[in-house]
Amino acid sequence: MARHRVLLIRPWDAPGAGSGCCTGAAGVCVEGRHEDPASARQRADQRPLGEVYRTVRAGLPAEIAVEIVDPRNTLFLLPAIVRDGRRHRRPWRTLLRDLVRATGYAAIIVDGRVVSESGLPPAEQALRIVRQALDPSAVLSHRSSRRPGR
Repeated sequence: MARHRVLLIRPWDAPGAGSGCCTGAAGVCVEGRHEDPASARQRADQRPLGEVYRTVRAGLPAEIAVEIVDPRNTLFLLPAIVRDGRRHRRPWRTLLRDLVRATGYAAIIVDGRVVSESGLPPAEQALRIVRQALDPSAVLSHRSSRRPGR
């Protein structure tokens, strides 16, 4: 397991209720393959998260795990926050507060600590936020290993 972990929480998407036979889900449609317009909008809304992921992943050492998590996946998310927080000796009181905030809209969580919520920051700002939240030695090793001009 990685010593450090960054969790990027996907923005909540709207439910597909009332969207016809399949709500746009691939392989489920009984009327022929089609996509619900709301699903197409939701997929387009995910592009900024992909940009944030690529920028954060490229800006950190490979040994730091960077994962995208669906906010509805609480069976993974909440225990992961507890494990990461306890590994970094975070007090239970602050850990419980972050558990409540973890499924916030497009939250960013570093080592069990919510460092950004209520909106996805631009990619470069997200990288700065993550770097500030990490142990300085974890980020320093990556900066010194990058070639000039990159």
